[in-house]
Amino acid sequence: MDKINGNLDNRKRKIESLFSTYPILKAIDLKNNELLREQVIFKTLYSDEYVGPGACSGILFVIKGSIKVQKINKEGEETNLYNIKEGELCHEALSCIANFESLNIAGRAIQDSEVGVIPIDIVRKYFIQDEEFLLYMYRDLYKKFSTVIENKEERMHEPLEIRLVKLLINKKSKIIYATHGELAFEVDSVREVVSRKLKSIEKRGYIKLERGKIVIINDLGELLK
Repeated sequence: MDKINGNLDNRKRKIESLFSTYPILKAIDLKNNELLREQVIFKTLYSDEYVGPGACSGILFVIKGSIKVQKINKEGEETNLYNIKEGELCHEALSCIANFESLNIAGRAIQDSEVGVIPIDIVRKYFIQDEEFLLYMYRDLYKKFSTVIENKEERMHEPLEIRLVKLLINKKSKIIYATHGELAFEVDSVREVVSRKLKSIEKRGYIKLERGKIVIINDLGELLK
């Protein structure tokens, strides 16, 4: 009995955390006789654990942590799109809601993360008819779109190598696990061009290119002087 009560208390705490992070979910729950608190599924996504691609069983809401949303091509290469943090939405889920063709999008936990998953049938029935949720969704989408535009405008005024060096420095690690395709997306370029720039930087003795990773061996800041 104590174990059952403990599990119930733990679930109650998670529900309150979910509603605290996403007040819009609490509003929808109250409008629909506390339906969400009965249907939500809680999960722990451990660092580097993947969700999807093509997982349309439910919509994910981040309670704690951060999820990196990535596009996976036919060769299995990943391109970073954006991160979902607490209180934010994954807009690729719209393809599931509207029955659009899968975009082959996957989520990868950047750190151990706590999430709540609302079943897709509940979302279709109660969320897309809720004006407050639609407004919440559009605000979040606008925020992400604005960030993309601002980043693109900043990059247009800097040479590619400078953008690439700044990106590597901002990773704040001597070993960077990333494909050239991922880096190309982040600096608004293409994989082939980024590969050439990285090889040029390697020849000058600042980095060492290895399969699936880049090792920083000298101060990249010197390239910005």
